[in-house]
Amino acid sequence: MSTIHMSVAEFARQFGSLRSEQKKKPNKHHNCKVYVFEDGFVSETKDVEQHGNIVAQYDSKKEFMRHKELLLLQRAGKISELKTQVPMVVAEEFTDKDGKKHRAIVYRADFTYMRDGKEIVEDVKGLDKKTGKYQTTEGFRIKWKLLQAKYPEKIFELY
Repeated sequence: MSTIHMSVAEFARQFGSLRSEQKKKPNKHHNCKVYVFEDGFVSETKDVEQHGNIVAQYDSKKEFMRHKELLLLQRAGKISELKTQVPMVVAEEFTDKDGKKHRAIVYRADFTYMRDGKEIVEDVKGLDKKTGKYQTTEGFRIKWKLLQAKYPEKIFELY
C-alpha cells in the first residue's frame, strides 16, 4: 500500500476546504451597509485597497440616500446644522447601592438638523412591506420614548 502526500493547498484544490463554510448571518432587517471611500466611490463592500480609506459608513442604503437628500435640503436653505451619528444621553452613568458602576445609556441619532427654528432628531428605519410599519426593536422603542420624555423641546421623527 502506497501513501500519498499532498500539501494543504493541494488538498483544498482537490477536495475543497475541510472547514465548513460559515455563512454570514443576514442582518435582522436585511439592510446592507454602505461605505464611502476617499476617492468618492460608494460600495457595499470594504474595498480599501482599490479606493483608499473609508470616510463615511451608513447602516443601510436608505440611510445613505436620506443623507444625500438632507444635504440637498441644507444646500437649498430648507434645513441647517445637519449632523450625523449624534450621541444623545438616555440615562446618565451611575453607581448602584453595591458600588457597581453602570455606564451611561447613549443613543446615536442618524441625523439631527434645524428646521423652522426647531431641532429635529431623525432615525432612518426600513418599512415592513406586509404591515407598512417601521421595523424597530423593543430596545429602540424604549430608548425612543425615553428620549422624547427627556428632550421635549426636540422633534423626533422616523424616516
